[in-house]
Amino acid sequence: MKKKLILLAVIYIIFIALGLPDALIGSGWNLIREDLNVSLGTLGIMTIAIYSMSVLATFNAPRLLRLLETKAISIISVFMTGFALIMISQINEFYQMLFFAIPLGLGAGAIDVSLNHYLAANYEAKHMNYLHSFYGIGVTLGPSVMAYTLSQNSWRNGYIIVGIMLLVIASIALFTNKLWAKEPKQEREDTHAHIKMSEIFKTRGAIASILIFMIYVHIESLGGVWIASYFYIDKGVSYATAALFTTVFYLGLTVGRLSSGILSSKLSPSFMVRMGQTFIVIAAVLMLFKGLPIWTYFVMVGLFGLGCAPIYPNMMFLNSVYFEKKKLSKMVSLQMALGYCGFGILTPLAGLFFDKISIGFYPVFLIVSSSLLYFITFKLMLHKKSAPKYIEIIEA
Repeated sequence: MKKKLILLAVIYIIFIALGLPDALIGSGWNLIREDLNVSLGTLGIMTIAIYSMSVLATFNAPRLLRLLETKAISIISVFMTGFALIMISQINEFYQMLFFAIPLGLGAGAIDVSLNHYLAANYEAKHMNYLHSFYGIGVTLGPSVMAYTLSQNSWRNGYIIVGIMLLVIASIALFTNKLWAKEPKQEREDTHAHIKMSEIFKTRGAIASILIFMIYVHIESLGGVWIASYFYIDKGVSYATAALFTTVFYLGLTVGRLSSGILSSKLSPSFMVRMGQTFIVIAAVLMLFKGLPIWTYFVMVGLFGLGCAPIYPNMMFLNSVYFEKKKLSKMVSLQMALGYCGFGILTPLAGLFFDKISIGFYPVFLIVSSSLLYFITFKLMLHKKSAPKYIEIIEA
């Protein structure tokens, strides 16, 4: 039992590593783009590069999980992302950053899908919420480090510090690798057996579920990638203060996921998903108001993060309720691969709009996206109401 708890702690720490790099570029972009002499919208190119690699990793996850044990995938991936961050700190041209997007994206995608599948298959809903709250810790800490180094007029030191943190986490995972249960080759081949994509798409609720992940990832990435630029350009705050908005967004996300873990014994996952979506819509509408004190915008951004908190982990857990175990691995990989398109395609397209038209439309993008997400989620849960594990307390 003690070993199992230590292993769970190690898995949580690895998820900190997953979150650490995610908001670095968004929170530091205002200085990075000046240093590298590129436009605001160029951030979209880097985003596409990273997340196309993540899509490649997640789409091929069942094949990767048949080949390697989860612990090996996690250790290799964290080392790879740490190395990529340190190398990015040394670049002089934007095209060099694109080269290191390859290991950065592949490593993130491999960690994400392998550990999400492992938790969905082996643990309760509360553990999935706690897992993603540790991602929140990482993604809050990353822009906090960047905000500090930006106050010293350096974005490069932010990448160096976070890169070293990842290498330390990878070393911890390597040192504790004996705690992981053995995953024999035959067992891996049975669990992650090849299933035709056409069979998955014919599964009731599969397409709606995949769309939910795509739109949600887009909404979360609007917070992580563009919120600092929105407040810097539209509200006229400093580099460091703009980066703090990214920190507050992810702080709300982290606190929300910790709270979701605690509340999971009292509230159903589907209820928490809908509650979170409601918070996002409210926060986005409030952002439309002009001329308010700066602290009120921090509250709105915190509410935005709080609303995002329960959606991803609870939708991921509901996979084990809604879909057959033999389809779980493929379903998760497709949700995450196509979900990354929300980050790698929709968010850069939004950035192109912000660059050419105005970033002042940022709250409108949030309102439209979150309203669409609410509608699709409602339709999915209406069809899946017969799932036996949970009773919708909202209707009790």
